[in-house]
Amino acid sequence: GVLNLSKLEAGQMQLESTAVDVAAQAETIAEELRPKAEGKGLRLQVNAREASVWAEADEGGVQIVLQNLVSNAIKYTDAGEVRIQVAYEGEAAVLEVEDTGIGMDPGGVETLFDPFRQESEGLGREYEGTGLGLTVTKKAVDQMGGSIDMETEKGEGSRCTVRLPLVGQTEAA
Repeated sequence: GVLNLSKLEAGQMQLESTAVDVAAQAETIAEELRPKAEGKGLRLQVNAREASVWAEADEGGVQIVLQNLVSNAIKYTDAGEVRIQVAYEGEAAVLEVEDTGIGMDPGGVETLFDPFRQESEGLGREYEGTGLGLTVTKKAVDQMGGSIDMETEKGEGSRCTVRLPLVGQTEAA
């Protein structure tokens, strides 16, 4: 993860804008990570409202985002499920990763996307390592002209929502 972050920060990781089927990417990542989820007795589900959800994005960028969000969700969920939802919403392709994990204090969300800062107070070492993945995730989303939001409740789980521009919406930079 650190490598990606420094590359992204140095602007060396060039994210190309192309049409990416976010629903297909979600399926691919879910297939890849499902054994990890099932190993913990978790269900990993993908709900796509359409067969394909096209975003103007970078395929590698979308993979980094999904990989990080879904891996984190699996890591911090001990029972229940991790759900990936993909849909068109207004002017965006929306990707949601929801879990029934340990959640966190909503106050800690602000610092989640800062490099190397994590909500460690009182959570022991359980959350070690999420900060960096989320920083890379946010950088990738920013570079693709999208937005990312995290909603979380301690003991209730978390939901991360990524919005990416639809194909043909972004002017060439």
